[in-house]
Amino acid sequence: MILLHLLIWGVPLEQRIDTGVRRRLLFVIPRAGLSENTIERIRSRNVRARLQNLWSFFSSLKMLFFLLLLTGLTYAAIVQLKYLFFETSYFEIKKIEVSGLKTLNRETIVNSAGVSIAMNLLNIDREAIRNNLIKLPAIKDVRVDLSGLYTLKITVTERVPVLYLKTHDSFFEVSDDGIILASSNGAGNDLPIVTGINIDSCKPGDNISSNDSFVEAKSWITKLDSKIQKRISELNMSSIQNPYFFLTSGERVIPKSLEDFSFRFDFLCSLLDNLRKNNVEPDVVDMRAQSEIVVKPKRSVKTPEGSKSRSAG
Repeated sequence: MILLHLLIWGVPLEQRIDTGVRRRLLFVIPRAGLSENTIERIRSRNVRARLQNLWSFFSSLKMLFFLLLLTGLTYAAIVQLKYLFFETSYFEIKKIEVSGLKTLNRETIVNSAGVSIAMNLLNIDREAIRNNLIKLPAIKDVRVDLSGLYTLKITVTERVPVLYLKTHDSFFEVSDDGIILASSNGAGNDLPIVTGINIDSCKPGDNISSNDSFVEAKSWITKLDSKIQKRISELNMSSIQNPYFFLTSGERVIPKSLEDFSFRFDFLCSLLDNLRKNNVEPDVVDMRAQSEIVVKPKRSVKTPEGSKSRSAG
């Protein structure tokens, strides 16, 4: 009777009871005494309920189909993007630019960097390239950039050699920051040669910036004027307190200090030229005296043994 009351007053049945229960109740409702209109309304509601259930079922299927379609399209897109980025020539290196080279060549840089034409840009590790190149003793710093879409640009900063360290029969080319750049049997570059420093156990790539003798030698070499450096062939650092030079003309010069040597160098050159004009070949030049330069000439047939050294004020 309650169900009949609800139907008569037009309250939706699906808001009150479960659909399955509603279907079962329809069969147990006594039809005796009900009008045809009421029975037809019950049948119509039953049909609508079934249609709603069927529509909900198809809606669920439609949503499932949409999700499956979306998943398939996403997977296809990922596969296509992977092929586009990694297996086609759209993102390949077409040019490698190397700049900043002074002593090294381009082939050395490219091979050491581990890059090549047609390499995929997305597979490039710029930090790894930098680490590969920084291992070369001659390279002080490296910058790796992408110029445009197809060009890899490598900018190199090389170390500057300042002197040769001679030990036995080997010449070690050393940079201003104390890195041994190379080892050879001769001095190929026009650099001052430093002797008297023991680095027998060293090899290219080692850092000797903490060696006191090297620090002192570099100070002497780098603080001298370029015109003075060109006249010096060797600096001996057997004693840090008493270093001495060999000039390119062969004289051995014992300076008082770096400042005094620089200040009186022009006078020293004039003195040596005047001595040669007077047929005197200087051998040792001692500049440690306060107000004079003592010159010891080479022995010759015209110079008897025991002759005194000459001095100049």
